[in-house]
Order: sequence, then structure tokens, then C-alpha cells
Amino acid sequence: MADFLERAQAAVGDDGRLPLGRMPAWDVFPFERGGLRARPLTEFADPEPDRRQDPADCRTCRALGRHTQVLHLGERLAVVRPAATSLPFVANVVAREHELIEDLDDAGHVELGRLLARTCAAVRALDGVGNAHITKWENGSGHLSVNVMARPRGVLQLRGSNLPVWADMLPEIPQDEYDARAEAVRAALA
Repeated sequence: MADFLERAQAAVGDDGRLPLGRMPAWDVFPFERGGLRARPLTEFADPEPDRRQDPADCRTCRALGRHTQVLHLGERLAVVRPAATSLPFVANVVAREHELIEDLDDAGHVELGRLLARTCAAVRALDGVGNAHITKWENGSGHLSVNVMARPRGVLQLRGSNLPVWADMLPEIPQDEYDARAEAVRAALA
């Protein structure tokens, strides 16, 4: 940790900010390069705060209670979908209990790998999908959620790690279209 802090502090410019790095030069970067700048680094938290949110406040726990959002139930994991999306489809492979990835045992890890592969294949098979991107974030809720996000076919500007940024800016797809795709994914996972 000390080495990381030293390297980060050494890279800070006269304005107290890190340089933007290589990402703004990527052809898939979603913003124009003029005027964009990095935020200053904040104080480091060591030890980090507990990520585990109360299950009563967890959106993933609530989604597991809604039949329309649950696409598949496995032994320890499930596949759910958000209520709406701007992408052709988004599915989340989640723990059925309020737990993190490190709480899974070997059997849970095997189930996670298999269910991710099956979900990715089901999403890629949807009409109009060029690729499926897989990400994991659980810093806000403390509930395992691995995201499978469909990139629209032919829209290469949305490929790569900036897909979630683009998704946040694009308009939502019609609900009936999203619901029909959810049923196709549900059938593929049955």
C-alpha cells in the first residue's frame, strides 16, 4: 500500500491532479478530450469501511423477490435483470443470499463459472447483440453481482470498459422489447 501511495503522489501534477492517462486516446472513450480533467485524489481509507449493506436496503435482495426480474434460480446463485436498461440486455449473476464472492465455497465458484458462461451465451444469442461484456462491482451493497451487458451489434464505439459509461448516457430501450429479450434469456437458462 505504501508503494502505491508513493507512486500516486509522485504522479500528481502542479494542480494536485493525476494525468488523465491513456484512456482518453482510446477510440472508444465516450468524451471529447478538451477540458476533461481528473479529480484530485481523496484521502485513502485504510482499513477500508465494511461494504456490507443491510439486506433490507439492498437492491439485489429486492430484485430476488420480484418474479419478473428473476430469470433463473440455481443452488446458490441466480440470474436477475434490472428493471430497465439502455443496452440490448443486461443480466446480473447474483448470490441468492446477501454475500460476497469471497463467501462462496468451491462449489459456489464452480456454479458461478458455469452460470456466467451460460448467461453470456444466452445474451450473445439475442438478436442485435454484437458481444457480451462481463464486469463485477459490489462496492456499494456487499452483494455478489456479476454483470453481463450486451453491446449492440455493429456499435463498436461502445466496446470495452467504457460500455457502462455509455449505457448511463443512452436512452432506455422500450420496455416490451426488453421484456421479450428477458423471456428469451429465461428460456435459454431453463
